Amino acid sequence: MELLDRYVQAVAHYLPAEQKQDIMRELRANLLDELESLGINASNQTDTVALTTFLQRQDHPQRIAQSYAPQYPLVASEDMGLYKTIVLKGLLVLFVYAVVTAGSYLINAQSVNAIAFLLVVLSSVWDNIGGMLIIITATFYLLGKSGYLAQWRYPSWSPETLPPANAQRISTSDGISDIMTSVFGLLLLWTPLWLNEEAYNSLILGIAPNMEHWRIILTIVMAGSLIAAIYRLTQTYWTRWSMGAYIAEYLIYIGVMLTLWSLPPLFVVNNPVATKLTPIIEQIFTHGWLVGAGIFVLITTSEVRKWRKL
Repeated sequence: MELLDRYVQAVAHYLPAEQKQDIMRELRANLLDELESLGINASNQTDTVALTTFLQRQDHPQRIAQSYAPQYPLVASEDMGLYKTIVLKGLLVLFVYAVVTAGSYLINAQSVNAIAFLLVVLSSVWDNIGGMLIIITATFYLLGKSGYLAQWRYPSWSPETLPPANAQRISTSDGISDIMTSVFGLLLLWTPLWLNEEAYNSLILGIAPNMEHWRIILTIVMAGSLIAAIYRLTQTYWTRWSMGAYIAEYLIYIGVMLTLWSLPPLFVVNNPVATKLTPIIEQIFTHGWLVGAGIFVLITTSEVRKWRKL
């Protein structure tokens, strides 16, 4: 009997305090029932070997405890795709913030040292990454434990509302990614509204005065993408109409990029300290618009193939 008590107590070490006594009684009763069906007397010293063999066939005490009182994970396996996407996008935001901060720092220090710039960027990302991960993980844990994520993952349904056999599912992680990309783009476009005057004046890049109207054009395009991405989050499967609208978004972006490629530079170097970077930056953006348009053409071609299958 001592071995049985020790096993039950070992399981109890991994149980929450409010459930410990009830689970211990239930587990002990279940084990005794199994022992009785096997003809093993837990109180009989002569059956010690048989009892030991029986307990060894049971699972590890920690796994037994988990089966009786499962602990909700910080991030459920069903949400890992969305979690990874948000973390990666968060890292992107941190990186851009670090680049802006590092640029301001070097300008104030009257320096364009590439190594110093890289060190400041990495230091800023390292200082903020821990807090970002804690906030994202805590949010997933609280929403998951309260059941909100489950309701989002498994909405109500009926056989009549099931999609056609050739339906294609809308990726939730892609939707979140599209939203974050649009929001990030809008924040970059309107830095004058949310950056203080000193920080804004220290930025290396700004929209060229003769291209200021493109701030409005790009805002309309990105705001439209944001609204469309939010709508797609409310849908489970693609329709020909929704995927057609999605393809139209890509076509608009391709047209915008090709137009910007053919026009004078959209961005200029604002700070006198960094004027030596002007030719490099102009080359980057000149070729960047064309490369971006090419990438979007490839994506659009893939989406058109999917649209034809609907």
